[in-house]
Amino acid sequence: MDKLHLDRIPINLEQPSVTIRTAQVLGLTAAGALTGMMTSCSALCVPAFMEAPAPLLAKQWKKMFDIGVVAAPILSATSAAIFGLMAYKEPTDSATKKFWLTAAILMPSVLPYTLLIMNPVNAKLQEKASSLAGTSLEDTAAEAGVAKEETVHALVDKWATLNLGRAVIPLVGTLVAAWAAVDKWEVISLAGISFKTGADRMS
Repeated sequence: MDKLHLDRIPINLEQPSVTIRTAQVLGLTAAGALTGMMTSCSALCVPAFMEAPAPLLAKQWKKMFDIGVVAAPILSATSAAIFGLMAYKEPTDSATKKFWLTAAILMPSVLPYTLLIMNPVNAKLQEKASSLAGTSLEDTAAEAGVAKEETVHALVDKWATLNLGRAVIPLVGTLVAAWAAVDKWEVISLAGISFKTGADRMS
C-alpha cells in the first residue's frame, strides 16, 4: 500500500488550563461584544433613527447613549483585566506577553477617545435631548431656524462617524488578543517523514 505523507501539522506547544481557556473566552467575548455594540450603533441604529423628527431622534439617541454609558465600561474593563491577567501569566520574555499587554492597553483606550474627541458632541446632544423633551415627538419643525450643522440630525450624524472611529480601538484589541490566544500554535514541518500502512509496515 502507498505511504501516507504529512507535510505540515499545527501543534499546540503548551496546553492551557481550563481556567486560562475560560478566561480567554470571556475576555475575547467581552472585547468582541464591545466592538459589535459600538459598530452597530453607528452602522445600524443611527441610520434608522435619522428618519425620525428631531425630538424623537434626540430621545432615541439619548436612550442609546444611556445604555452604552453603562455597558461599554463594563465590557472594556472586563476584557482589559482579563488580557492583563493573561500577560501576567506569560513568561517575561514571551512575545505572546506583548500581545496580551497591547490588548489590555487598547481596550480601555476608548475612554480617553470619548473624553477628548466625542464629549463636545455628546454634550450638545444631551442638551438637545433635554430642551426637546417637552416637544411633540412628531414635530418636524421643532428646530426651525437652527443652523444646519447644529441640528439634532447633523449632530447625531457626526456622533455616528466619531463612534465608528472609536469602534476601531476595541476591534484592534480583540484581534490582537485573539492572535495572542492562538500564538502557542506552531506549524511543524514534517517533510521527509512518512508513515507506512498495511503490509508496508513489515518491509
